[in-house]
Amino acid sequence: MAVGGEARVFRPTDAEGVRAALTCARAEGTRIALRGSGCSYGDGACGTGKIVIDFRDMNRILAFDAQTGVIRVEAGATLRDVWQRSLPEGWWPPVVSGTMEPTLGGALGMNLHGKNAHRAGPIGKYVTSLKVMFANGEVRDLTPDGDPDLFHAIVGGFGELAIILEAELHLKRVYSGQIEVLGLASTHLDELFAQFREHEADSDYLVGWIDGFAGGKSLGRGLIHVAWQIKEGVDPDPKTSTSLAGQQLPSRLFGVFPKRWMWAAMWPFSFNLGMRMVNWAKYVSGRVLEHGKKYRQSHAAFHFLLDYVPNWKWAYKPGGLIQHQSFVPHANAPAAFREIIAHTQKCGMPTWLAVMKRHRADPFLMTHGLDGYSMAMDFHVTKSNRARLWAMCHELDAIVVKHGGRFYFAKDATLEPKSVLAAFPRENLLKFAAFRKELDPDGVLATDLYDRVIAPALRLLDADPGPT
Repeated sequence: MAVGGEARVFRPTDAEGVRAALTCARAEGTRIALRGSGCSYGDGACGTGKIVIDFRDMNRILAFDAQTGVIRVEAGATLRDVWQRSLPEGWWPPVVSGTMEPTLGGALGMNLHGKNAHRAGPIGKYVTSLKVMFANGEVRDLTPDGDPDLFHAIVGGFGELAIILEAELHLKRVYSGQIEVLGLASTHLDELFAQFREHEADSDYLVGWIDGFAGGKSLGRGLIHVAWQIKEGVDPDPKTSTSLAGQQLPSRLFGVFPKRWMWAAMWPFSFNLGMRMVNWAKYVSGRVLEHGKKYRQSHAAFHFLLDYVPNWKWAYKPGGLIQHQSFVPHANAPAAFREIIAHTQKCGMPTWLAVMKRHRADPFLMTHGLDGYSMAMDFHVTKSNRARLWAMCHELDAIVVKHGGRFYFAKDATLEPKSVLAAFPRENLLKFAAFRKELDPDGVLATDLYDRVIAPALRLLDADPGPT
């Protein structure tokens, strides 16, 4: 695996169990890391040598109002738990990731975004209240209006300020279990950006795939998917399409090949030449079969591509994968992404999968969100390339910083403290450090992510008096 380590695991079933873990940590002089489903691409849910609180047994749906779409859940409930409860009654989570497996606690700790980031922003915008426990065992209810500064620091605070126990979320009304999708192929990066600009105002969802191997005049070629919610009254049988059966992902590819073995079929292509062929085939099929065509997909099929192929990450064995995701202001994004893609090719480590999204600014303290674009790139980790890959990611970070960009801690495994200082507003970092000192002065809450990059960044900040 790319990152990870050994830890002692607590699996509480209620708040008292969480408090008991805190008491144990204090008595032993150790620290605590919080973990949901472990969907982070980096070490945001790891606690090497610490106590890890695993929330998967705190997964109850506490209340759901089918008239208002407000749902209250424990932190260990997953996106799957939420949508399977709500969709048959005409409600869908306002923001979902590419997999349905993240817990709500983890989703809010990292403030995840989805394919509707350009319209909806991150998931934290739809939280109406939180129940949190601080490192001293105190429990408090928070709302975005009642204590806005603290609320907007804890959501997106990567589990380092407080422990989320429960969350109340306002879901989105839908009138069908399907979405209308338009596929558009692009021959180069400028055309891809033009397609985004053309559709960002009128689309509900917007996402692009980039062929990371294409160079020269074809650099940045790819495929975008524009999608819209189906309006009320259009679906002739919404009861069927919103049923769980209507969202079932097929178990076989083309009705023949069991998808549980698809990772094995992918494995022989798990090298640069093989993935170049895969990316080329995806581009050609997109241009021939999808370009300019509209079709309908279920919500689950459209959103949860990472669940479509069970155990897809096994194709990256034995070293695993990391992801580098950059967020760059809209004016600078074309130049930044062109430079990033070209640099990965120059280093001989082109991304095997690249995904682009449009984003908007939001009010959260440590947000990755800005008025611009993101590009997420997957990289295969091997014994022979690990040191070179980490070095390349540091060079990519410098490109992002040069163009005024930011990073996403849920996806990070390589970021350096100096890049955090360069990318995030000094005022925000100082405010986060002040909350940390106030709420957890003994530093009980600390993941490997915190120890690796956030704490050193805050120490560098403390050592730098800044402008006088």
